[in-house]
Amino acid sequence: MSPARQAVAALVVLVAVTGCLGTGSPDATPTPTATANTDCPPALTVYEVGAEPTDPDSAADYANLTADQQATFHEARNGSVESFDREWYDIDLVAYEGTYYRAGVVVC
Repeated sequence: MSPARQAVAALVVLVAVTGCLGTGSPDATPTPTATANTDCPPALTVYEVGAEPTDPDSAADYANLTADQQATFHEARNGSVESFDREWYDIDLVAYEGTYYRAGVVVC
């Protein structure tokens, strides 16, 4: 993964986390919401792992993903995806064309 793509992936995670945590004054009284943690939906992000993971056997083989999961994988490599199968919560690592990719669901 190029340094620029790594920076974008890190920025996506940072924005997602800081957006969920908020940056207001610690003395400010939070505004109550009807349902907690619904201000941003879960998002799937996929990024290339720079080195071989410590447990490569835990990787899901891309060929074993469903057609919908493969399409979601490619879409998430170019950003984040908010519409994805529930199975992505159980997929942490994907092996694709000799490269490993970390799949993460960001939930706030």
